[in-house]
Amino acid sequence: MTPTTQSSIPQELGINELIAARPRGWRRRITGCTEYAVAVAELAGLVASPVFWGAKVRRGDGRSVLVIPGYGAGDIHFAVMRNWIERMGYRAVKSGLDFNSGWSEEIVEEIGREAEDEFRGIGHRVTLIGHSLGGLQARSIAQRRPNAVRRLIMLGAPLSFAGGTIPPSVAITSIYVAADLPYEPRARESHAENIEVRGSHGGLAVNRRVYALLAELLCRHISAT
Repeated sequence: MTPTTQSSIPQELGINELIAARPRGWRRRITGCTEYAVAVAELAGLVASPVFWGAKVRRGDGRSVLVIPGYGAGDIHFAVMRNWIERMGYRAVKSGLDFNSGWSEEIVEEIGREAEDEFRGIGHRVTLIGHSLGGLQARSIAQRRPNAVRRLIMLGAPLSFAGGTIPPSVAITSIYVAADLPYEPRARESHAENIEVRGSHGGLAVNRRVYALLAELLCRHISAT
């Protein structure tokens, strides 16, 4: 296992201050309701999309894809994505989080061990998909355990809080919407792929364009370990 990059920890922990400073009361409720309505519309668009039903999607080879929810969410909120991943021929792995409470050493190490166990048990490196805070956590896992991670896919991750870099042995894709730009969702590694899509931050987990991109990314370099 690659040693933890201790210098990155304080910068990543800074996201907890942002979480604590989020609007509360009626402002938060209005924002949440608007985001929810947009996400529901995006889910409807996803279900109506051929890619959701596997049309012209190359099937996977059973490799593991570990999905990490964002702040305030848990594995149950990503059941649709995991179900789709399974139907496309991969092994969808839960993060083990019922509620993602913030960036912490304990959470990163716990999910990192899950990725390591998958790698050792299956014999192939794991793909990580993380939404928002989960994307930042996935990045930290890839940074610490590049031997176990094949591909890192971040959905609206606040990379302005990210420290250190990811080695070229780990393929990187960051997918985001325009609203994510204040928190620099674009990965800075020279080998990274950055893709902006239309939609909402919360709806990235059910965005049909995101699923089309995932279908292509998950089968890319499928023969690599």
